[in-house]
Amino acid sequence: MITVHLTSFLEAWESDGLGPLLKDHLPGGPPNVRRLTLIELIKVDLEFRYGGDLPRLLLEDYAAECPELIHPDGMPAELIYEEYHVRLASGESVKASDCFERFPERHAELGRLFQLDATETGSRSASGKQLSEQFHEGEHIGDFYLMSQLGTGAFGSVFLARQESMQRTVALKISSDHGQEGQTLAQLDHPNIVRVHDQVRLEEQNLRLLYMQFCAGGTLQAVVRESRTHNGSLSGQIMIDCISAAIERTGVLSPDALPVGSELNTLPWEQVTCRVGAQLADALQYAHGRGILHRDIKPANVLLDINGAARLADFNISFNAELDGSSPAAYFGGSLAYMSPEQLEAFDPAHPRTPPEIDARADVYSLGVLLWELLFGQRPFPENINGGSADILTEMVRIRRTASVRPLQDVDSPVHQQLVYILRRCLNEDPEKRYQTAGELAAELRLCRQPRVAEIVYRSQTGWRQLAASWPVLFLVLTAVGPHVPAAVFNAIYNDQNIIGALSSDQARQGFITMVAIINLVAFSAGIAITIGYFSPVRRTLQKVPSADDEPALARVLQVSRFVTLVGIVEWIIAGIAYPVTLHFIMDDGLQIKWHAHFFISLFICGLVAAAYPFFLTSKLSIRALLPRVLRATRVSANTLERLRQLGSQSIWSLYLAGGVPAAGIIILLTTQETADARFPLQVFSLLGAVGYGFTLTLARSLQNDIEALQSVLQTKN
Repeated sequence: MITVHLTSFLEAWESDGLGPLLKDHLPGGPPNVRRLTLIELIKVDLEFRYGGDLPRLLLEDYAAECPELIHPDGMPAELIYEEYHVRLASGESVKASDCFERFPERHAELGRLFQLDATETGSRSASGKQLSEQFHEGEHIGDFYLMSQLGTGAFGSVFLARQESMQRTVALKISSDHGQEGQTLAQLDHPNIVRVHDQVRLEEQNLRLLYMQFCAGGTLQAVVRESRTHNGSLSGQIMIDCISAAIERTGVLSPDALPVGSELNTLPWEQVTCRVGAQLADALQYAHGRGILHRDIKPANVLLDINGAARLADFNISFNAELDGSSPAAYFGGSLAYMSPEQLEAFDPAHPRTPPEIDARADVYSLGVLLWELLFGQRPFPENINGGSADILTEMVRIRRTASVRPLQDVDSPVHQQLVYILRRCLNEDPEKRYQTAGELAAELRLCRQPRVAEIVYRSQTGWRQLAASWPVLFLVLTAVGPHVPAAVFNAIYNDQNIIGALSSDQARQGFITMVAIINLVAFSAGIAITIGYFSPVRRTLQKVPSADDEPALARVLQVSRFVTLVGIVEWIIAGIAYPVTLHFIMDDGLQIKWHAHFFISLFICGLVAAAYPFFLTSKLSIRALLPRVLRATRVSANTLERLRQLGSQSIWSLYLAGGVPAAGIIILLTTQETADARFPLQVFSLLGAVGYGFTLTLARSLQNDIEALQSVLQTKN
């Protein structure tokens, strides 16, 4: 119905160009439908009038013509917002503060809508004057001398100030006395969260003075802005330059004292992004663990120390579940460009989703937008969206839920590729498919900082590694048990020719064939069952989202190679005893002691060699496919690092087994063989051992490089 009347109104405008009467195009149906139609007609009328030479009308003029516009609940906030942008686009000098003065009853709704473009919707004093206009450098307010203005925002102004009673420099935030930012920040003590000292309330002025730790390096917004001006390759030098400029502006410190040059200036931009992201994700994990959601993550709310460390600030609209009387809807808001789809829906008054439904994964999404903007210089979604406020919110949600987020350039760098993968996961429209905690995100960003580790993590999500993580038990059985099969076949053939054949007994041969079937069935079944049982914590972890309590799974990922090696050796030793003992009791005359020794030596040598290959195969499986998944959110303790070091040491011993044992065994067995027929299997064994040793040598070198890279990263995580 509304569409019919809009079409009629547009046709009337195009036919005479004099401005048709609104009343002539309104329906005669229910009042609510009539009012909705009127709102849409006014939007069209505003576009025509402010885009041409006809007299321009204000909303008050429309209300005078059609009083139903403001009934029953006053002027629609979305129409106020629409008029503001139409006037602004026409070249008029108009401020958002004018809207607040004209329609004070819509202050709360307008505050939400004007978050879209961060215009002058800042906190206002009791007199109605913008706080950014009320206070200036060189003035005193309470115990503070205002040295310079650091910035303004939707909720107040921030000054570099001198607290005269304590003789210290602080960042002073002057805002209206509402919200719980002071109480929220007071609970947070983290190196990547701006530390609050205290707050002072000036009740007669309805002001709150929140004074905090001063970060001399400026905001991350300056870094993002500066990165857009560079056409070539980016490096950490951009951040150094921005910090130096911020220090010089404040005049508190000398840029010559900047300590970050040697650390940041050579870092590629991908690693700078990972560094900032890991620090902010750590801060969010800390806050989320205390029931605090930030809900307004953006570059302007990230401050930089002189050493380049990022600190999360501005918890003005955060929700703290630990504070009495707080609720998620109390100061719900944020910057729309950085919001998750579900937060945008909760922000839309017309959508049924409510603020209490928003959880920590919305902050993870916002951090993903911030890091994407830092990496590429622009946000992942288009921002030139036209229409009214409700249309803008709906379209933003639609884009986030349907658009494919693609990198702006294809860089052949493992760090870059893995970082893009991480950010795309942060930006998944489905919260269930994002990182479920900020700690999980921090762990992956930290692992991403080294090229080899980034390659390990990135490759773990593709090809056979992805299949291995989906079917870990199957791949573990194949790598742990598979190499024993050819060894068992070779050993059975060898002993049949060199021991059973020498006995020339049908009774011995029949007993040997039966024993081979029974012992191998029992040994392989037991080995598989024991390995699967040991691996159960890892399997359970891979089937769910990892948590910080998955240390047992992490330990077993790093120890499973040694475990399957020991199980294999023990089973071969048991078989080396079981074969001759069983034959001894089967045969009427028993089995000579030399054949007991021969059986045991042959099975022991095969066992040592066969056990070496599962070690390297399962180690590669663990490091390349399973470990990156478990490391996402698991705590890394000193024990974890020690197990990783032990894995490197064990790989050396396994290499000795793969190469040295066959050589020694062949020498021993060749000295006991008298015929060429008896030596032939050993010659085949020798050739296959040489080929296998080259294979294990390649695996060992790759494994050592992987372990060294992981150790260097995990030491920083620890």
